[in-house]
Amino acid sequence: MLSPGLRPDHAALQVLSSRLHASQVGATYGVLRFGDTSVAACLPAGGLALGNLHEIGACGPEAETGTVVAGFAACLLAGLPDRRPVFWIAPCCDLHVPGLPAYGLDPGRLILMHTSTDAQTLAAMETALRAGTAAAVLGEVGKLGRLPARRLQMACRKRGSTGFVLRRWPYGRRETMEEATAAVTRWEVAPAPSEATFHEPGSARWRVVLQRARGGHEGAWIMEATADDAAHPLRVVAGLADAAPAPDRRRLAG
Repeated sequence: MLSPGLRPDHAALQVLSSRLHASQVGATYGVLRFGDTSVAACLPAGGLALGNLHEIGACGPEAETGTVVAGFAACLLAGLPDRRPVFWIAPCCDLHVPGLPAYGLDPGRLILMHTSTDAQTLAAMETALRAGTAAAVLGEVGKLGRLPARRLQMACRKRGSTGFVLRRWPYGRRETMEEATAAVTRWEVAPAPSEATFHEPGSARWRVVLQRARGGHEGAWIMEATADDAAHPLRVVAGLADAAPAPDRRRLAG
């Protein structure tokens, strides 16, 4: 108990809380590092916490096609130090598997599962995560409620598999996003112009916004796929001054 004349230092309490989160998130199963100090400074323990749930979304048409988030997620999966299989679960079977090596991901590690609804996808994700046989389990869903997110996070923490939820509405029926507080990080990805090499298109680039990081803080960067670097399949090209979400192209077009 505090003495009657003492008051808690709220700034000190916030620092202590952040340190406790940083010590808990990623401490058990390690982290996926980006090889960049600015990204490391935003994430507890200096990287993406393995054995936890992460959420990736996009704006505008990309939220329907899923191309942008799929490429970014493939780079994250390629960088996992755990070489066990990777489950990719989705109601819409349009993943271009032959294109995955461009993002550093070996298609031979991939196990594809087809579902019919978001509810089936989330149930299949939880089952795969609780089995503990996969390095990571990725599911494409539009709606993610608080309770399913908590269940997925608990399954990740129990067996050490990393979970990724790709927010996607393949048929354009986008709903209001519900806050999934159980996800350790939330990212928003938008396309960025690549740099041509010998008059050919360069590696894929994204405008990446870290919207939420438990025990960390927001950040924004331009990142590039580096399939030839197994340790860091994502390279930071430039840092951005703010972490504002990418603009909704549909709104701009109107």
